[in-house]
Amino acid sequence: MRSIELVLDPAAERAVRDLWDALVEADLPSMGRHTSATNAPHVTLAAGDTLPVPPGFDVALPSAVRPAGLLLFPAGPGRHVLGVGVVVDRALAAFHEAVHRVAPGGVDTSLPGRWAPHLTLARHPRDVDLPRMLEVLAAVPLPEELGVAGVRHWDGETKTVTTVG
Repeated sequence: MRSIELVLDPAAERAVRDLWDALVEADLPSMGRHTSATNAPHVTLAAGDTLPVPPGFDVALPSAVRPAGLLLFPAGPGRHVLGVGVVVDRALAAFHEAVHRVAPGGVDTSLPGRWAPHLTLARHPRDVDLPRMLEVLAAVPLPEELGVAGVRHWDGETKTVTTVG
């Protein structure tokens, strides 16, 4: 699988990593346990098996995204993906559409009109862990805006990241 992702500026990345760290400290599932050098907080704009590295975009990169509430996505019986939703304002919607114009082939759930942008906090937590996770996360507030630093292309087969201009 390949993906095209918004990456955060250092302050915003630290804020999300603080959430990850709080979950780890509470001995709960967290993206903070994923120690790959390429693991960084991001918002996936497109995902698909054949997504090319885009040459650029015809719309300006949003300068920031606004966190919304927590989201749960199904991930099998008794399991979910837990994330912080991202508000889709005009700038983000326009940029998302621009990504899909230059990098077609995204899976259905990453297409405009079907996309639920988010910052993943934990993959596959058990249902029984969710109340404690909510308690821990409530103690670590996010800023009202998270600065955007750029865009990257992730190739899951080769485990490589390419910065997109």
